[in-house]
Amino acid sequence: MPSMRKLWIALTFLTRIPLPQPEQVTSEEFTQSQHYYPLVGLILGGALWLALTLLLPHYPPLVTAALLLTLELILTGGIHLDGLMDSMDGLLSARTPERMLEIMKDSHVGAFGAVSAMVYLLLKFSLLAGLLTLSSPLVPYLVLFMPILSRWIFLIGVHYFPYARAQGFGQGFHETSRQTRWLFLGEGLLLLFLTYWVLHWPGMTGFILAILFILLFTRKVSRLLGGLTGDLYGASIELSELLFLLGAFPLLYP
Repeated sequence: MPSMRKLWIALTFLTRIPLPQPEQVTSEEFTQSQHYYPLVGLILGGALWLALTLLLPHYPPLVTAALLLTLELILTGGIHLDGLMDSMDGLLSARTPERMLEIMKDSHVGAFGAVSAMVYLLLKFSLLAGLLTLSSPLVPYLVLFMPILSRWIFLIGVHYFPYARAQGFGQGFHETSRQTRWLFLGEGLLLLFLTYWVLHWPGMTGFILAILFILLFTRKVSRLLGGLTGDLYGASIELSELLFLLGAFPLLYP
């Protein structure tokens, strides 16, 4: 079943869920698996939704929020957070674009990356904890939708901006995306409809805010560096989750 195989490829790439690695993955299969990323987000969101449902009756919101954040990091292996740290190390270094790309490629985490990760986790934890104190029935569904939407939103950078390096997995992503842009847009319209249907205006506001932010962020960075990188794709996933929660929260807060 080709579709199940591509979902399997997407799962083993974007998560650290203990699954056997698919054998003999072609470059075409790997790049086409990007269309299953929102389904990967659905699996991650389902795990977070289930954990919230089980934990919140027995633990206060602060503890539940911390456990949800920890669970998400465990399921993803922190790969997107690592991309955020590497990206901020480079972008905040105030060096030349070439030197920024070199810094982002370095596996060591610098001060800018460490501080950015702390600020990001603090904001995300505070938003989750704040949401869990609200009585709105939409809160569990916000947690469910957050990983789904973020794994579509980051593909904006893949589809509409060049890859900054001569080689890398993102280069294949960008080249293949030209052939499937209508499928990407169709998925976006479907997610827009589902978000409004389930989450109404709070979800729509968060979704649109995240899209606009990632569009502006990737546009500015692409102009600066001459394109995007895999680290910036990971950073876009993390930032879109944060912006989704930031946009939805005011419409639920009494």
